[in-house]
Amino acid sequence: MDKLTFQPLQYWKGQTQLLRIGLLKRIEELSVSDYPTASPNQTIRFLQDYLNELSHAIDNSGTEDELRILRMQIAQLGVFLDWLDNAHTEQTPRGLVQLLKHLINLIAPNSRVIARPQAEYNYSIRDLGGFLKSLVDNYIPHSKQSVFQDYLSSPTKLISFPRIERDNILAHAIFGHELGHPIADEYLNQETIETGELQKHIVDFLQQELNKQNKQLSEGEKLAETTKIFNQVLEVRKRALQELISDAVGIIIFGPSAFFACYELFWGGDLDALPSPREFYPPSRMRIRLMLKLMKDLGFQQGLLNIKDDRSKNYIDSVKEFLSFCENLTTINTDHQAINNSPLHKLAYDSAISSLEKAIKFALAKTTNVAFDGNKIFLQVPELIKRIEMNIPPNEIGDPKSPQLVDFRASLLSAWIYKLRNINPDTNNELTSSENERLQKLTLRAIEYVILQSEYNEIMHIDNGATL
Repeated sequence: MDKLTFQPLQYWKGQTQLLRIGLLKRIEELSVSDYPTASPNQTIRFLQDYLNELSHAIDNSGTEDELRILRMQIAQLGVFLDWLDNAHTEQTPRGLVQLLKHLINLIAPNSRVIARPQAEYNYSIRDLGGFLKSLVDNYIPHSKQSVFQDYLSSPTKLISFPRIERDNILAHAIFGHELGHPIADEYLNQETIETGELQKHIVDFLQQELNKQNKQLSEGEKLAETTKIFNQVLEVRKRALQELISDAVGIIIFGPSAFFACYELFWGGDLDALPSPREFYPPSRMRIRLMLKLMKDLGFQQGLLNIKDDRSKNYIDSVKEFLSFCENLTTINTDHQAINNSPLHKLAYDSAISSLEKAIKFALAKTTNVAFDGNKIFLQVPELIKRIEMNIPPNEIGDPKSPQLVDFRASLLSAWIYKLRNINPDTNNELTSSENERLQKLTLRAIEYVILQSEYNEIMHIDNGATL
């Protein structure tokens, strides 16, 4: 019998191999890029090894359905091209990645970090470790999985930030919030809540709604509707705590800089917007209020305002005015009114807020080795502001012959204080756009220097007083 001209299985094996080879070539093109850390290159090598091993799975496929799954998997891996293409140093500041890698390693040791700008105006940190492990578990024979253990032995974090803010290192204090999400999730996973009272309120709410509509439901329908509402309330409660705990972690790690950055982010939206699908973000006014309270509770606000130095007086006065403005903003309770006018939101938020104090204590315990040290940082601020005035990166203080390296968060805070005053001390005019850009570059350079010098000192066992 003549051989069939068209053999579907063999044909689709060939096409799937072509797609695999195409992705492999594009990844190899990225392997020559300069990246801020070794992590992107390690991920590239993982993908190269994985795609090479996947060739055997394609050749051994016995059905078209198996090939469809493999083809879909390869196509989905194409997203790494976007991530890696934006993670090189032409697109991502080296200092930002070094800063984030340092902080993440203090919370999750030996982490790999890939940071990349994105078109969407959003910040996020995503754990890729589970995804990479699932690729190996599902598509690589058990006998060859050991090849990938080195890649999977450390957490891999994908950090995304708005491309439009790429050079705005001051805004990146928001990443303290993103570092808080795993801590928030850990708290929620171990939390036990009493749901009996919550369920009772939901049953009463449902009955009131049915009475208003003059509507009757069977017991089974009531149970189904009650369960649906209960799950909705729990989801709103969960999202409230995820965001509010993460806001708290941002303050704990970055101090006042996190508040300044978050306020600027919130300013662009409705401060009293009700939580809505899909994100269910808490009202921004509520978040500002709770962050201000935490800054007071931790002594950060008073420590900042207590900076006593003639050179810094005008700057601290401006910060005091700004914080007073924010305080006045939070005395308005329209956010609470919006929540209270929605019975289900009120149930969710009453439950969430009642757990917040315990949640913040949990977050404080989890961040002790990376917490903002106000007692040290506030003392470093005056000299660092003077350096900014002189167009010098704010990375060290003291005798120029034997300078003391500062905490990089002091560099960041000094730049924020300078920015908030918004006055050029030489001209006594408001800062121009170019002067704000200069401030961003000076601050980024300072942070790069602090981290590199600290790593060098650690290797060489040099103690110059710096704490990261």
